[in-house]
Amino acid sequence: MRSGNCRLFLYRIENEEVMKNTFLLVGCLSVILWSCKNEPEQPVAITADVNVSFNALWDDQPFVMQQVYMDDFGNRLRADKLMNYLAFVTLVAENGTETQLKDFMLLDFSENNEISATLPKGKYTQLKFGVGVPRDYNKDQDPAQYPSSHALSVAGSQGMFWVWNTGYIFAKFEGKCDTTGTAGAELLTPIAIHAGDEISYREFVSAPFMLDLTSGAKSIRVNLHIDEIFSPVNGNDVDLAQDAITHTSTNPELAADFMDNYIAALTVDL
Repeated sequence: MRSGNCRLFLYRIENEEVMKNTFLLVGCLSVILWSCKNEPEQPVAITADVNVSFNALWDDQPFVMQQVYMDDFGNRLRADKLMNYLAFVTLVAENGTETQLKDFMLLDFSENNEISATLPKGKYTQLKFGVGVPRDYNKDQDPAQYPSSHALSVAGSQGMFWVWNTGYIFAKFEGKCDTTGTAGAELLTPIAIHAGDEISYREFVSAPFMLDLTSGAKSIRVNLHIDEIFSPVNGNDVDLAQDAITHTSTNPELAADFMDNYIAALTVDL
């Protein structure tokens, strides 16, 4: 073969190899790009968890059931039962959107009281709820209509239902006290504050706050200052030496004062 033809032959071979390698490279790149394009994207979290706890305090310290405390009137008192209903616990977002965390909840301050919920991510500025049971869920209702796990059911109400009065007890404070002022005297005077009926229903709306649920789980602490129920900053005093028993209809003034003071005694911490 002449040298010129030989060089041409070799040139064609080399170019064919280059073309093959080029096609191979392009093919590989196409596969890689196609794979990356079709790889499923990782979902971005659009929700966040929040935990709301409800705690009883006395002089800003944890309130202990069956422990003896002295109020501002010199009465020594002990709580044996402290319970109340909450209705429609709701967080309000910065844009005004409301998200309900719980429909009904029975707080029992001899136990831990918490709500855990998953909400849309965002910023929330207020917490609100009713204390008691709204009329549409209270009067002429049969607790048997609810599953036993529900707070308004026969089992869930835990005795917080007046069969004779066809309605729920919204709040209950039971215990004993001594109003004689004698140090170490036995607690003999009964406390039985049972607030219910439509006149006892109250609504709580917290002071504005900023709860940022854009970066993970957060917690809210709702505090009930028991000492302020009896000696409120604003409101009517509840002196157990004068008033210690009500079933609402038997002493509506005490029931109203107790519920008003309850709302005023609530604070929220983040």
